[in-house]
Amino acid sequence: MTQSKIQFLPYTPMYKEFYLKECKALEKVLRNNCIDIHHVGSTAISKIKAVPVLDILCIAHTLDGISIFEDEFNRLGLTLVKEEKGPERMIFERKSKDDGTVLSRIYIYEKSDPRIDDILDLRDYLNKNEEAAKSYEASKLEFSKDADSYESKKSALIDVILTAL
Repeated sequence: MTQSKIQFLPYTPMYKEFYLKECKALEKVLRNNCIDIHHVGSTAISKIKAVPVLDILCIAHTLDGISIFEDEFNRLGLTLVKEEKGPERMIFERKSKDDGTVLSRIYIYEKSDPRIDDILDLRDYLNKNEEAAKSYEASKLEFSKDADSYESKKSALIDVILTAL
């Protein structure tokens, strides 16, 4: 994701409202395949600034057949993001109609995926530990000075935090 500037905004309760709205739409599309839906990522951490992209984790019984519903996701304004990796997860994005800014990312994982626990553990740890959350925020702000390496540096930081938990 190369971009000229990474924007960070303070937490707003609108993130939760937007998350709840997205949940309703996702539950309709995923139907009985949906086990749980979680607000994750920095917008789920109330004490820090975040890139204003809502990250949502959907846990599904299986990824088999989800692509059949791609048209339903598209009708909701969600577009499948093609990954270079294998089919171990699916990602959909909602973009603004005016300038194509990403508003939300929906990550769909199969229930047995071990990354689910890491994602939820990180969110919960940062919400419970304000000092760690502020340190995480400061590191991300520092990383944002180099937009080309932001994602890789953030991923490395997350790995360090998870290893320490």
